Parts: sequence; C-alpha cells; structure tokens
Amino acid sequence: MKKLSVAIVAMASLAAPALAGGLTPPVVESEPTVAATPAPAPVQAWDGFYAGITGGSVTGGGASYAPGGTAFGMGRGSYGVFGGYNLQSGALVYGGEIAAQATDFNLDGAPGKFDNMIDLKARAGMAYGKALPYAFVGYSRGDWKNGDGQTNGAADGMNYGLGVDYAVNDKWSVGAELMRRELSTDFDGSARSVDTNFNTVQVRAGFRF
Repeated sequence: MKKLSVAIVAMASLAAPALAGGLTPPVVESEPTVAATPAPAPVQAWDGFYAGITGGSVTGGGASYAPGGTAFGMGRGSYGVFGGYNLQSGALVYGGEIAAQATDFNLDGAPGKFDNMIDLKARAGMAYGKALPYAFVGYSRGDWKNGDGQTNGAADGMNYGLGVDYAVNDKWSVGAELMRRELSTDFDGSARSVDTNFNTVQVRAGFRF
C-alpha cells in the first residue's frame, strides 16, 4: 500500500510540469500598424451658370492710322457686366463667357475713342484649391467714334489673355484679368483704316447660380 502511494505521488509530480506547460496560452504576434493615407483635398466646384460685374483700365497700346502709320496712345477705363457657363471635369474647367461694358477708351492727342464694348470669350483653366487660373481667346466688337463731323463705325477683332478667379465661398468669387484686344475699323468711311491694339487690366466679382 505504501509503495502504491509513493508511485502515485511520483507520477503526479512528473505530470504537473507537462500540464502546466500545456495551459500556457500561445503567443500571438500583432500585425504592423499602417498609417492611413490622407484623403485628397476636394476640388472647388465651378460648374454651372454665373454672372457678375467688372471694371478696369487701359494699361498700354493705342491706335494707328493706315496708310500713313500715324499712331496715338490710349488710356482710361470701363465698367460693365458679364455672364457665362462653365463645364467641369475634375480640376479642368472650361466654358464660354460674354461681357458688355461701357468704355471710355480715348486716344491721347486725337479725338478717336470707344464708347461701348462687347467681348465673347472661350475659357479653359485648372482649379487649384479655391483658385481658378485660366486662359481665354475670343471676339470683341466696340463702338468707335472718329471725331466730330466724321463717320463712326464698329471696330472688331480678336481678344485673348489670362485671368484668375478665387472662390470666396460656394457662390461668390472675385478675380482679375489681363486682356489684349486687336480691333480694326474704317476711318471716316474712307479706304483708310484704324487699327486699335491695346491692353486692359480688369477686376471682377461673380455669383454662381
């Protein structure tokens, strides 16, 4: 009986470490943490109809009379309204615009001047944050006054330039443009012509519907 008790105690002592080892929980390796990639900044919406007001001044250029080549500088400013429609694909924004302005573009040292101006423009640009820099090209037509007692006519031709609009919020924007106009007309109903090539800087404020 005594030998049986000793055998049982010995077997229990041998089994205890094995049982203890079997109860040890397995080691689980944690997966490495991957930093989340920040989402790209949303592109400002410019699509749809818009309209606004604009004003500017002549910054260079003038008019020349042909034949003869007599040239005069040009100065003063304008104010008016504009409206257009933009299409948008991602950051690419493109569309058309029309502007009507009352002008006071006068020649320096000669009676010729523009009283009114219509500008049609095709525009395209890329949105960056809240800014929309763009380029444009189009057609301009103005009411040209030759002087007292002389025949007046319409001068027309092309326009082109660069601009930038900035979104104050989802509806309102402000901006500026540098425009070049290259227009021609007859002088006093004769075979002579007047070529007006001049630059303007314009500021603008618009509302997107």
